[in-house]
Amino acid sequence: MTASKPLITLEIPRHLNDVRIDSAVATLINEKMPEIKEVSRSLVTRLVKEGQILCNDKAVPPRFLVATHDSISFAADIFESTGTPESIPSQDLAIQVLFENEDFLILDKGAGVQMHLAGGMVRPTVASWICERYPALSTVGESPLRPGIVHRLDRDTSGVLVVAKTNQAFQALKQSFQERTVSKKYVALVSGHLKELTGSIDALLMRTPGELRRRAVDPEHFTGTLPGNARTAYTEYRVLTRYVGYDLVELTPKTGRTHQIRVHLAFLGHPVVGDSLYAWKDARKKDVLQPDRHLLHAGQLSFELFGQKYNFQAPLPADFKAILSVLDPAPFQEEGVGH
Repeated sequence: MTASKPLITLEIPRHLNDVRIDSAVATLINEKMPEIKEVSRSLVTRLVKEGQILCNDKAVPPRFLVATHDSISFAADIFESTGTPESIPSQDLAIQVLFENEDFLILDKGAGVQMHLAGGMVRPTVASWICERYPALSTVGESPLRPGIVHRLDRDTSGVLVVAKTNQAFQALKQSFQERTVSKKYVALVSGHLKELTGSIDALLMRTPGELRRRAVDPEHFTGTLPGNARTAYTEYRVLTRYVGYDLVELTPKTGRTHQIRVHLAFLGHPVVGDSLYAWKDARKKDVLQPDRHLLHAGQLSFELFGQKYNFQAPLPADFKAILSVLDPAPFQEEGVGH
């Protein structure tokens, strides 16, 4: 491996413990790095044999069994990417800088803006926007393809994001997210009326068998030992405003699983309005609103960094407010009263 090339470093998660390195790396890249075209196990096997993929900075054979927290490293250019962040102009992206200091940026990402390159697409992303305006950030973080990006929002989720400007800030923020000391609040418009005005959802999430994107609540396990690829997921909620046929809900995820809020709300029977992945097809057809995207907004982000506490808010975007403006208000019912 050439030392001068930028390196990508990935950590083996618990669900890939005691798996062959070639299989584990192929799975990990396809899960964590959508900007890289889907890789096969045979390709990874060859790269491992050639010493281009290392485990804990050492060359190992393809049959080597990795362990949780092992470090996998490889040059950023050994896999074919769908492009590089720098190669795509991003002048017109719906991104605003809410705050900036020497350690981080706070961005307000618009709906429809992808975080990174993925799936063969060629379009501007948050990553390309960062590279264009802050080229020095290409050395910040775990990958030059995701410069300074500590966490993510789904493409059609709007709202507040933090981007690290130094590796010291990146590591500190990453640790805060891992330790769940970062507070995130979202606002969603959901179909129907939640049974309780305030509550929590404690249900394990798992990858839907045979599908890369979809997640689902594990139907058999809600507490105790984690089966298979199921992961703990906990979300608190409260109804902010009740409309005829809809609730505007504030949600506080206590864990940070993929699609957590969207899956949890669909599990309750009240999917996010406009959610093409988790709302039932019949419900989407009957929905009179028919928005262009799912109505989920990351409205608030709070964290502590280097001894100082921060709290940032992103206002509801115009498309979200326009839909709320055409809805008729409905009276709040007592908690526990049905629809």
